[in-house]
Amino acid sequence: MQILLRKIRETESPFSIEENGVRCFGKFWRSGKHRAEIEGKIEGELPLSCDRCGEEYVEHVEEPFHVEIVDRPLKVDESLDVIECLDGIVDFDAICKSEIASIQSEYHLCPGCRDKDEFEIEF
Repeated sequence: MQILLRKIRETESPFSIEENGVRCFGKFWRSGKHRAEIEGKIEGELPLSCDRCGEEYVEHVEEPFHVEIVDRPLKVDESLDVIECLDGIVDFDAICKSEIASIQSEYHLCPGCRDKDEFEIEF
């Protein structure tokens, strides 16, 4: 789903995207002349990699997110939760994929490794 930033209204509008059993949903609105906000949640079964044993496993996640969208270049000191869309097009699919990739890149332990209190540490 893609929308021109200038077409987004100040009133909240819902969105919902589902792909591979993971649902990304929430609301978006215009918060300034060159700025919009997206507040949403990612929910579903995500494939993850255990950072201890390397095994692949699937876990149910419910993760909220909030991002700002701007169509102007950012200053260096601005927030990290801001996405520049210099072409003026807000791509909800790309934003949701990016948020999912961010969740997958976090530190995760599979159920087997979560239950182990002891593990080998190399000094």
